[in-house]
Amino acid sequence: MEIRYIKSEEAVDYQKVSAASFIWKFNAEEDNTVNAPVLAAFDEGRLIAGVEMIGFRMNYCGSILKSLVVSGVCSRPECRRMGGIREIMKYIGETALENDLVAGFLHPFSISYYEKFGYANLNHMFTIRVPFENLKHIPRNTEAILYTGEQFEELSELHRKCAMQENLMPLRENKKQFCDTPLEKADYTYFRRDKNGVADGYVRFIVQRPDVLVAEELFALTPEAVYGLIGFLRNYDGIVKTLMVRKQYHGSNFSCIADRIDGVAYEDNGVSAGRIYNMQKLLECNAYPEEHGSFRVKCIDEFEQNNGIFEVEYQNGRATVTRSADGDYDISLTAPAAAKLMLAGEGHTAQTAEYINGVEIVGDAADFFRAFPYRPTRFVDSSWSEWNN
Repeated sequence: MEIRYIKSEEAVDYQKVSAASFIWKFNAEEDNTVNAPVLAAFDEGRLIAGVEMIGFRMNYCGSILKSLVVSGVCSRPECRRMGGIREIMKYIGETALENDLVAGFLHPFSISYYEKFGYANLNHMFTIRVPFENLKHIPRNTEAILYTGEQFEELSELHRKCAMQENLMPLRENKKQFCDTPLEKADYTYFRRDKNGVADGYVRFIVQRPDVLVAEELFALTPEAVYGLIGFLRNYDGIVKTLMVRKQYHGSNFSCIADRIDGVAYEDNGVSAGRIYNMQKLLECNAYPEEHGSFRVKCIDEFEQNNGIFEVEYQNGRATVTRSADGDYDISLTAPAAAKLMLAGEGHTAQTAEYINGVEIVGDAADFFRAFPYRPTRFVDSSWSEWNN
């Protein structure tokens, strides 16, 4: 089986495989290109499976790391169980070091399926619904600026600042990742500036009259920015009844505000899954406590670069990391367990980690858990923004 990126003339073949896999209507005139590079599996020259490879840079504990979204995972129905997807996933992991790839993310249709490839559920996000009439305590304002594309540098820098406040947040460095045709598409992005004239928050939304204003994304640097953006959205309460803010999590800025508002409803907003491809670099980039600590973690992984025992000694926020093939260890983690404890930011303890499949604690792992406390964590797939423009 051959694993390689498709050529431009093979885009139609991939789209046909996608149509057969996801059951959508193929149009030869329209479906002749792809949105992202496609890594595919070929059996005797025939394309049998493929995935879209969307590279991006993300924040992890203040470091900007190269990462990947795996999307559009599909295979010909008659070629399933031939190992096409498994070989593609194996190729990604085996070439991770040469591509400087630290982590990968996807939106799983089945987490039990993707656990086979080392992925674990990370972000359970939800949508917050609140009647506009329950937001009357937030003053209306008109202190917002419509994004039209001319302010790209300002908005990209604002998003970067927001991303640095939340782990796993991708940067947005491409104009296509913001909608600059609001009137044509009825897809609006407004941002605001603080008293010093510096952008401090933005919201992207659509209006579904007469029921709801859907804020697909709301990012802000300060409480004043959040309240300011909500106050601006109150200008629409004459044409819709409800504000809906998506991609929230417990502890996100708007969820903290919504916790003390009556009539709020919460709806599931899906989950993202992640996987570590370079354990050494992730451990080196982690933010550690000021006080001294050390641990030895055994990682069980199909990829050689992640397999073995990593000894970590930290102090003053930094650590030295050494790897060995064998020896004593405090805690053992499979690839999905490592992703869960090190990427998700959930702040597990030795007690709660016992319930996570793939975790084995054999010594005093207190210093390990101190090194991975609760952290604001939100993975937001920027390809959604780009493909909806």
